[in-house]
Amino acid sequence: MKKSLLAATIASLCLPSFASSAADTTSDDVMVVTANRFEQPITSVLAPFNVVTRQDIDNVQAKTLTEVLSLLPGVQITQNGGRGQSSSIFVRGANSDQVLVLVDGIRMARSVAGNVDFNQIPLTQVERIEFTRGARAAIYGSEAIGGVINIITLTGTDTPSKTKLDLGIGSHNYQEANASGAYKIGDKTVLQLAAGYENDKGYNVHPQPGLNDGDKHGFDSRNASLALHHQFSDQVSGYVATRWYKNHYQYDGSSIYSGHQYVRAETEFNDYSAGLKYAQDSYKSSVIFDYQKQDNLDRIDKTNVINRQDQYHQRNVQWHNQYQLLSTLSVSGGIDWRQEQWNDLTGFAGNKERDNTGYYAIGLWDYSPVSIETSVRLDDNQQYGTHSTYNIAGGWYLNDNIQLRGSYGTAFKAPNLYQLYVKSAWSTGNTNLNPETSKNIDVSLHADYDIGSLAVTAYQMRIDDLINYTGGVPSYENVAGESKIKGVEVEADFDTGIISHQLNFDFKDPRDSKGQQLIRREKFSFKWVGTASYGDLDTAVTYQYHGKRPDFDAELPAYDTWDLALTYWLQPKLALKGRVANLLNEDYETAAGYVMPGRTFYTSINYQF
Repeated sequence: MKKSLLAATIASLCLPSFASSAADTTSDDVMVVTANRFEQPITSVLAPFNVVTRQDIDNVQAKTLTEVLSLLPGVQITQNGGRGQSSSIFVRGANSDQVLVLVDGIRMARSVAGNVDFNQIPLTQVERIEFTRGARAAIYGSEAIGGVINIITLTGTDTPSKTKLDLGIGSHNYQEANASGAYKIGDKTVLQLAAGYENDKGYNVHPQPGLNDGDKHGFDSRNASLALHHQFSDQVSGYVATRWYKNHYQYDGSSIYSGHQYVRAETEFNDYSAGLKYAQDSYKSSVIFDYQKQDNLDRIDKTNVINRQDQYHQRNVQWHNQYQLLSTLSVSGGIDWRQEQWNDLTGFAGNKERDNTGYYAIGLWDYSPVSIETSVRLDDNQQYGTHSTYNIAGGWYLNDNIQLRGSYGTAFKAPNLYQLYVKSAWSTGNTNLNPETSKNIDVSLHADYDIGSLAVTAYQMRIDDLINYTGGVPSYENVAGESKIKGVEVEADFDTGIISHQLNFDFKDPRDSKGQQLIRREKFSFKWVGTASYGDLDTAVTYQYHGKRPDFDAELPAYDTWDLALTYWLQPKLALKGRVANLLNEDYETAAGYVMPGRTFYTSINYQF
């Protein structure tokens, strides 16, 4: 492991590397919306911020959203095996449900009963990903302790007409077919379409000799989306959109107590949204309406016994406003209302729902070389009452190239409906749970020169009242005491000739209230991505090293992986692609007992016009 890490470090500094940068933090014209809910230049954002474009995803030929997110600074992914299996994301060591996941600025319905399953978000529908680290609860409310991930699928009325077609195959009998396009209808209307199919026969992700010998746990998905964007006037624009996917996957439920259980799961998701934007002189306003429904069904194979059946519903209305008072001062504010509903169709918990209304205000003052951002929010929740959060951040340019930043903020994570109301043989809800609360501080130094950029960030999170599952009860309880996570992140982007490099290191000390290292949280990671082009050939390589970490009754050893992707342009619009994931066939686990895929091959043909 140490030799591989050293080799990767030397290679990134001296030799050709071949992966696209997952974060472009130096382009002055990059506009982002996630930091403060309104469009602003990325250079004005005071929180650590990264952007992943559709081109970045295509360059590394990622097949899943977790593969894309795993390349970002401060991110650690755990997964119960291969494609379609349950996965979690830790940002700066925060729990998976302490990271807010948005799709086009809206929470996923799945969050009403726990953290989002990233395997259920079709990567073919993703246009862009915006990622900010640190407390953002003063803007977004619950869950935004470790950071916010905004997965953007919508384009706009200024999008040029384009069509993209993909056909591919790979290991484990993998098959994919995807089509997407944006089409101008006159000067003021754009129709956006996408559809995809994916199938992976899988392998035995949780081998248990004598119980599940010969089992394979696969995944298949069908998805589609449609959006219509229209510019009504110079001041008013709007859209209507719908997204759908239906996934099937298998997982292992075998144990010495239940015997052999091969579970077939099915998830169907529907989303309907509409929005309007208004802009006139110094004033901007937007309103969004959204409804989501997700159906889940698990059956134990052969017996056909229903293991789980439930539904999630979410209704959401958001109204945002921004006013430029002075050239150096802007204020923003708004209201968002959300109704969450969980229907347990197996009859244990019944139907549960709650409403949440959030009110927030943001002030941005930029008087070079100093910038200050303040935000405050009040959430009024039907189940746990009111909760307030705030954040203050500042930036100071020491010279034209170096900026010092700092922030302090509070955040919280509300107990989800599953933790409150679940009733089963292995778990009982607790309606007396309190929200988890945190205090977060960041200090960073950013340097941007012609030869490249460098960012060093030190952070600390103190989290009270962690919600934990207690197996002996069995129930969910608030843990007494304070968990502490502190760390340092280092990011560097630079070119060596025609070769682009992006590096990030993450050093952290994640400890619970008893001083023990948090389960499945590593203390160190290193990632390298870079790209290079040679005539008609685009090449990409990624390298990741992850340190050892504790798991339940086990310690998982450190591991490292290499991925290689090649794109050869047969014609300007026709490309032949090939990728080898886990190039050196590393044997590793991110969750104890669940084997990650070995060396895996993919090939595809792509046509764009």
